[in-house]
Amino acid sequence: MQLSKTDFTENPFPSTGLEQPILPSKKISLETILFIVVLIVAIISRFSALEPRVMSHDENSHVYFSWFYYKGDGYSHDPVTHGPFQFHVVALSYFLFGPSDTSARIPAAIFSVATIAFAWQFRRYLGRAGALIAALMFTISPYMLFYGRYVRNEAFVALFGVVTIWAILRYLETGQNRFLYWLTAAMVLHFATKETSFIYAAQALLFLGLYFVYRITQKQWRKPEQRWYFLLSLIVAIVGFSFGILLRNLAQQTGTSGEALYPKIAALPQSIPLLLIGIAVILLIASIYFILSGYSLALVRKERSFDLVILLGTLVLPQLSAFLINFAGWTVPVNAAEVNSLTVIDIVHMALIIVPMLALSVGVGLWWNRRIWLINAGIWYAIFTVLYTSLFSNGAGFFTGLVGSLGYWLEQQAVNRGDQPFYYYALVQIPIYEYLPAIGCLLALIYGIIHGFRANPTAIYPGNEVHVNSEIDTSSDQNNLQQTPTTALLGFWAYTSLMAYSIAGEKMPWLTVHITLPMILLSGWFFGYIIDSFDWSAFKNKKGWLSIGILAILVPAFISTLRSLLGDNPPFAGRSLDQLAVTAEFLIAIIAVIGCAVGLYLVLKDWLSKQIRRILIIVSFVILAALTFRTAFTASYINYDRATEFLVYAHSGPGVKIALEQIEQISKRMTGGLDLEIRYDNETSYPYWWYFRDYPNAECFNCYGKEPTRELRNVPVILAGDLNYGKLTPIVSDAYYQFDFIRIWWPIEDYDDLTWERISSTLRSPELREAIFRIWFYRDYTRYLELTNHNPELQNWSPSGRMRLYIRKDVVAQLWDFGSGISTEPVFLDPYENKQVARTADLVIGTQGSAPGQFKNPRDVAVAPDGSLYVADTLNHRIQHFSADGTLLHVWGSFADQSKGDAPDGTFYEPWGVAVGPDGTVYVTDTWNHRIQRFTAEGEFIYMWGFFGQAETPYALWGPRDIAIDAQGQVFITDTGNKRIVVYDANGAYITQFGSVGFELGQFDEPVGIAVDSEGRVFIADTWNQRIQVMAPDESGGYTPLMNWDVDAWYGESLDNKPYLAVDSLGTVYVSDPEGYRILHFSNTGTIIDYFGDFGTASNAFSLPNGLCVDAEGGLWIADSANHRVMHFVWDTVQQSGEFIP
Repeated sequence: MQLSKTDFTENPFPSTGLEQPILPSKKISLETILFIVVLIVAIISRFSALEPRVMSHDENSHVYFSWFYYKGDGYSHDPVTHGPFQFHVVALSYFLFGPSDTSARIPAAIFSVATIAFAWQFRRYLGRAGALIAALMFTISPYMLFYGRYVRNEAFVALFGVVTIWAILRYLETGQNRFLYWLTAAMVLHFATKETSFIYAAQALLFLGLYFVYRITQKQWRKPEQRWYFLLSLIVAIVGFSFGILLRNLAQQTGTSGEALYPKIAALPQSIPLLLIGIAVILLIASIYFILSGYSLALVRKERSFDLVILLGTLVLPQLSAFLINFAGWTVPVNAAEVNSLTVIDIVHMALIIVPMLALSVGVGLWWNRRIWLINAGIWYAIFTVLYTSLFSNGAGFFTGLVGSLGYWLEQQAVNRGDQPFYYYALVQIPIYEYLPAIGCLLALIYGIIHGFRANPTAIYPGNEVHVNSEIDTSSDQNNLQQTPTTALLGFWAYTSLMAYSIAGEKMPWLTVHITLPMILLSGWFFGYIIDSFDWSAFKNKKGWLSIGILAILVPAFISTLRSLLGDNPPFAGRSLDQLAVTAEFLIAIIAVIGCAVGLYLVLKDWLSKQIRRILIIVSFVILAALTFRTAFTASYINYDRATEFLVYAHSGPGVKIALEQIEQISKRMTGGLDLEIRYDNETSYPYWWYFRDYPNAECFNCYGKEPTRELRNVPVILAGDLNYGKLTPIVSDAYYQFDFIRIWWPIEDYDDLTWERISSTLRSPELREAIFRIWFYRDYTRYLELTNHNPELQNWSPSGRMRLYIRKDVVAQLWDFGSGISTEPVFLDPYENKQVARTADLVIGTQGSAPGQFKNPRDVAVAPDGSLYVADTLNHRIQHFSADGTLLHVWGSFADQSKGDAPDGTFYEPWGVAVGPDGTVYVTDTWNHRIQRFTAEGEFIYMWGFFGQAETPYALWGPRDIAIDAQGQVFITDTGNKRIVVYDANGAYITQFGSVGFELGQFDEPVGIAVDSEGRVFIADTWNQRIQVMAPDESGGYTPLMNWDVDAWYGESLDNKPYLAVDSLGTVYVSDPEGYRILHFSNTGTIIDYFGDFGTASNAFSLPNGLCVDAEGGLWIADSANHRVMHFVWDTVQQSGEFIP
C-alpha cells in the first residue's frame, strides 16, 4: 500500500526543542544555531595554524609532485602516491594561494569541514539530535581533525564516504535516479583518490547483496522449496569464496625479512584456494538459477538494492582487471613508465582481460537500464579520464588508473607495510583516540541485541521521514518511499571496516579514519536516539539538572578513587609525606563518592530505571566528548611533531624547520635571497626537496647513484642524515660546526607481540598500569621508559632518524654566533689537504657479474711470486686467478653456509681475504664460515682450519677478514670479531696470538687489514680505533706494540667500510679509505706522503676500495669493490727527505 500523510508526520518521541524557532518571528531553529556553531568550531579547528607543523614523511611526495604540476611540469599518476585527485586540488590551491605548507593543507581542511557539514543531510536517518551529534563527533574526532589538516587522501575520502552511504540510503528510500548520480560521482572520485575505494565498493556491494537476499527471502516465492536451495548454495558459495581469498592473501603475506607470516598456510598447496574459489563460483551460478526459477526475474528487477548492485558492479568491474591479470602471472603496469614500456605480448595479455570485462560491464548495464546506465557511465568515465590523464596530458594515466592502482595495492598487501599486528586498530589506535565512537557503536550493538535490529527506531521528522513502524509496500512504484536499513548499514560498515583493515597486509595509522567514519555515524544515531527518547519535561520537573551536577562531581571522584587503589602508590601504604598525601586524597575522593552516591539516590529514587540509564549515558557521552576533544587538540596542536602520538607512522621532527630557519637566515645575509649553495643527502631529501623548492642552488649530493666527494668542502651549508655521517666526516673534518636534530621519529611499538601472559602481567603490575595510563592520558612516557630500561629523554627518543646541519666555520665567523663560538682560527678542511695527487690505472680487470672474469664486490687481492694475481670475488663466493696482464687462469669456489649444513672444502661464504705464501700456495679467509683454507696455485684444496667461536681456542674464529704471510711462511689472520691477531705456521699449526678489545696499545676494535714488512713488523688497520698499529716480534716469539698513528678516515662503522693495508719494498704503507674513496700513502712512521682517488667509475676513481697489494715492480693492485673491478697503478718514485714524490 502507499504511505499516507500521517505516516510521515507521526513522531514517536517527545520533542527535544531542537525543531523550535529560536526567535518567535524567525524560522531559525535551535538545531540550526547549534549546527552553525559546530561548523564554526570545525572551520577554526581545521584552518588554524596550518603552517607550523613540519611536512611529515608521508606528506612530502604529495606536496612536492603537486608543486611540479602547479609549475607546469606535468603530473603522471603513480599508485605509490595514490590517486590523482589530491594532486589536482593541491596544485589548484598553490595556484590560488601560492605554494606553502598552509596552501598544501587547505584542500584537506576544506573537505574535512564539508564532511562535517554533510552530516546535516543525515537528519532523516540519524534524527535531529543524531545528526548534530555526528557532526560534533566528526569535529572533535582526533583522526578526523588531524587528517583534516594533513596532506593525505583521507580527508577527501571521508567526504566521498559519507556521500556514498547517504546516496545508498536515499536511493533505497526514494528510488530517485538523482541519488544514483550522487553515488556514481562519489565513488569515481574515491577511485580517483585512493585505493581504499576497492574496500568501500566491496562493502557497499556486499551489504546491498545481503540486503537484497534478505528482502526477497521475506517475499512469497513461486516455488517455495527453491528459496532454501538458493540460500544454501549462496551461503556455501560466500563461505568458500571468503576462505579461498583469505587463504591466498595470508599465504602471500611476508615480514620485513621476507619470511612468511603464516608459514603453515603458505605451505598449503596453491590449488586449495583455487578449488574453494571455483566451487564458490559454481554454487553462485546455481543460486542465480534457483532465484530465477523459484522467484522471478521481473520481481528481482523491482528491488532497489538490485539496481544499486548492478550499477556499482558494472562500473567497478573493469577496475578489477588487475586481479585476473595478476592471477594469470602477466605484467600489471603500475606507472606511466611501465605502461610506455609494455611489449606487444603484454598489451595482448591486458586486452584479453580488460576487453571482456568492459564488454560484460556494458552489456549488463545496458540490459539493466540503458538510459540510466549510460548517464552514470558517462559521469564515471568523464571524471575518471580527466583526472587520471592529468587533464589529457598523460594518456598512460588511464591505464595506470584502470589496472595499476589495484595492481600496486595487491603488491603492498603482500609486502605487509608497517608490519603491524592484526589487533593494531582494535587494541591500539581506537582505544587511544577513537574510544567515544567505539563505545557508541558497542552501546548501539547492545541496544540492537536487546530490542532487535529490525525495529530500526529512527527519529522521525514531520514531512520528510518514514515512520519506522508503518506497513510499507516495497512493490513496483518507484515513487513510494521505503523503509531504509540505516542502523544495519552503519553497523555492517563499521564492523567490516574494522575487519578489512585489520586483515589487510598494510596497516597504517591513517586507515583508522575509514574505521572511525561509520562508527561516528552509528554512534550519532544511538546517542541521538537516547536524547530524542529522553523525557526532558520530567527531567526539568524532577531536578534533573541537580543530578547532572552531582554526576559531574561523582565521576571524577570515582575515577580518582580507582586510580588511588590501582596505582603504583596505593593509600595506607606508609607514613611518609608522599604516602600520607595519597591517603588523604583517597579519603577525600571516597567521601565525595559516597556523598554524591547518596545525593544521587535521593534525587533519582522516583525516576524510571529507563530514564536513569539514559541520563547516565548522556552524562557519559559529555565526559567522553570532553576527553576526546582534549585528545584531538593535544595531537593536532601540541604534539603534532612528536612521536609521542600514534596517529602518524613517521613523524618529521621539529628540528627540520629549526634548521630551515637557520639556513634561510644565512642565505639572506650572504646572498640577499635564497641563492645559498646548499647540499643535502638522500636521507634528508624527505622533506627538504619540498622546503628547498625555492633554493636554486640546493642539490642532493648522493641521489641518483652519486656519492659525496671533496667538492662538498666548497659548500657553506650541508645537511645529512645519520646514515651518511661517516661518509661526510673525512670530508668536512674540523672545518664545519655541527648541529644535530631529530629528522624523523616513530612511535614506540611495544604493543607488538602481545600475548595473554604479557597482558596479564601488565595488568597485575601497579607500576606498569600507572605508566600506561600516563601514556594514554598525558602522552607522558617517562615512567614507562624507565620501567622498560629505555632513556626517557625526548631528545634520545628511539626509534628515530637523526640529521646533522653542517655550517662552515668561516661562514659562521662572517655572520653571527650559532652557539659554538665564533672561530678565529684558520680552517683546516682536511689534515691531508694539498696531499692529493692524480693517478690513473694502467690496467682495469672485470665488470659486474657472475661469469668467469666478472666480479661481485671483490674485497681483496694478492700477488704471487710469479707476478700473477689472485682476487677474493667475495659475493660470488670464489677465488679468481689472473695473469699479470689480466688473462683469466683459474676459478674455483662456490657458496656454502656451514651454519646451515655441510660446507665442503673449496666452498666459501664471502671470502674477504686472500694471500700467497713463499711457496706459491694460496690462503683464503672464508669469512662467514669462520675458517682458513689453503690451496695450490691452481686451486686444488690442501687443508683448512677454524670454526666459529669467541676465542675459546686459537682455532675459534669470528669473521676473519684479512690474511698476511711473512717471509718465513707464517700466516697472520685478523680475527676481526674476536678483536685479535692469530699467527699459524704454513700448515695451520698455532704459533701465537695477540690483542684484545680496547683502546690501549696492543688492543683492537675491529682489526681488518694486515701487512708484514721485510723486517717482520706487522701493520694492522685498527679500524674503529681509527689508527694503524705496528707490532714487532719479541724474543719470546710473541709481538709487542712498536708504535701507532691516527688515521683521519674510517668514520663509518658500516659493513663495507673495512680498510686494508699493503707495504712496499721501500717500507711505505698504502691504506685504503673505503668510504673516503681514496688510497692514503704513509711513511712507515705515519707521516702522510700523498693520497689519490675520489668517487666515481673512471680509471682514476673508486667506489669502496678495499684490498691492496704491491707487485715486484712497485705497482699497486686495488680491489675496487662497489665498482666490481680490480685496478692496477704504477708510477716512478724517488726517495727525498724521507718522502716519496711521484
